[in-house]
Amino acid sequence: MPRYIILDNVTGSIRADTLDLDGPPRDESPLEAVRRYDALTLDDERSYAEEHPSAALNNVLGYIVYLAPDDYPKIRDGEDQDVIDAMIAACEPVAFVEVREL
Repeated sequence: MPRYIILDNVTGSIRADTLDLDGPPRDESPLEAVRRYDALTLDDERSYAEEHPSAALNNVLGYIVYLAPDDYPKIRDGEDQDVIDAMIAACEPVAFVEVREL
């Protein structure tokens, strides 16, 4: 099962680690992981588009999704810059999921 770490493109903070996001990691795409996270945290309807991770450079609302190695420690503080920097160095960006409010 892929384990994703979801980073907010606008704030730069880690929003979710699918190691423990409403249960264990699942066989899902980066877009499905973002939808699952949003379903747990938002009441608003959104549309989603999965793109190459480099699309995040244009400061569009969305999430950069990283693939974490099996042995990567669980994220405990997604606001700590050292934690964020370590995650970016150790994990592979696999998608940018752009979101739009409906």
